[in-house]
Amino acid sequence: MLKNITKHQEVTQILNAGGVIIFPTETLYGLGCDATNPQALLKIYQIKNRAIGKAFPILVKDFKMLTEYAHFTPDQKRAMQKAKQPTTFILKAKNLSPLAAMRHTGAFRIAKSSWMKKLFQHFDKPIVATSANVAGKDPLRDPADYKEMFKKAAEMIDTVIHAGINKKTKGSKIVDLTKKPYKVVRA
Repeated sequence: MLKNITKHQEVTQILNAGGVIIFPTETLYGLGCDATNPQALLKIYQIKNRAIGKAFPILVKDFKMLTEYAHFTPDQKRAMQKAKQPTTFILKAKNLSPLAAMRHTGAFRIAKSSWMKKLFQHFDKPIVATSANVAGKDPLRDPADYKEMFKKAAEMIDTVIHAGINKKTKGSKIVDLTKKPYKVVRA
């Protein structure tokens, strides 16, 4: 390990190598990887015991990064800018692995947490941010319990960022912007 390496630089190296992390988001703890890396995406499917074909929420740094991975109109951008709470928006996807998108759409959220903003200073690709849980189970509240949650699959997780016990019990709001009128999928 290099001296004077920050946690964000270490996580960046893990993500660049196709690794998987557990990290804090604005809502729940996320299970994440480089959203452009098919091998890393397959690991997430395995860890979650999730059927392939269900899209993952994806965090992006800002609208500039979002432009690289999603098609959106000025009207859709205004709708995204008006969001008061953490909100994931379904948009037409581009430049993403079919493992990260579903029927050519992606679920995108611009990162607002300070931890994620710092990570995006080092990592310049979108990051999967699916809830840290096995499919059908409650989200992980204490990341120290990840081995109990994921059992043998926990061996595929490369690092865990512990930011305390999460009191929140649900993920972000989800709004489908692919057709008008825009539709709230999850409040």
